[in-house]
Amino acid sequence: MGRLAFALLTLILTGCTGLQPTATPVVLFVTATPEPPPPTPNLSPTPVIAPLLNLTLTPRATSTPTPVRLPTLTPTLTPSFTATYTDTPEPTFALSACTLVPQGGFAALYSRDAAVQQALGCAQSLAVPVNAAVQDFENGRMVWVSALGDIPTGTIYAIFNTGQYLRYADTWVEGVDAVQPVGGEGAPSGRLAPIRGFGKVWALNAAARNGLGWALGAESGTGAQVQRFERGEMIYIGALNQTYIFLAQGGVWRLENAPF
Repeated sequence: MGRLAFALLTLILTGCTGLQPTATPVVLFVTATPEPPPPTPNLSPTPVIAPLLNLTLTPRATSTPTPVRLPTLTPTLTPSFTATYTDTPEPTFALSACTLVPQGGFAALYSRDAAVQQALGCAQSLAVPVNAAVQDFENGRMVWVSALGDIPTGTIYAIFNTGQYLRYADTWVEGVDAVQPVGGEGAPSGRLAPIRGFGKVWALNAAARNGLGWALGAESGTGAQVQRFERGEMIYIGALNQTYIFLAQGGVWRLENAPF
């Protein structure tokens, strides 16, 4: 009986279900909502020290210093020594120390003038007779001697009115060198160009040519005496009756009116 009732109940329920309308299925599309990204970490350091540094400083009161003038000290200098000056005397020339002594008129000039002794020194040769020639110029004179004392070398002196002189070896050769110097053709009226040995020196050496100028007349021959010294020579010119003292230091000459 119970089973029959359950079966009957099932049949009734099944029949009721079959009489209901069929339901239309609904398709639902579910879209996943993206999960929000995690927050970006704040990499800036937490300002912990900054508030401590933000201090307000109260400036200290400034004061203008008053300059203090130092006392002016005048130093007192005490000399450590007293300088004394003593003139050094000129050395005295000892004529007795010379092996050779001046001769003739040279001896008279030499012995009476200590300055000449100091300037020339001891004689280096005897007084030697030589041939000579002289020629006057606008600003001086030329002198030629056939030998320089005991040295058989012809020598030419260009003597200026300023007290200076130049000395040259006589290199003019007869038959080889020209008699008339180059440039001697332009002599002004009343003037001459020197010739032969004088002309060669005058033409080739501007210092002699410019210092002497043009010749006033022709050269003239004469006899002479020459004696060499340590620092110069003495030359007596017979035609002038005068003695030249040529000093090697400074190129200074002196003319003495003392016959040989």
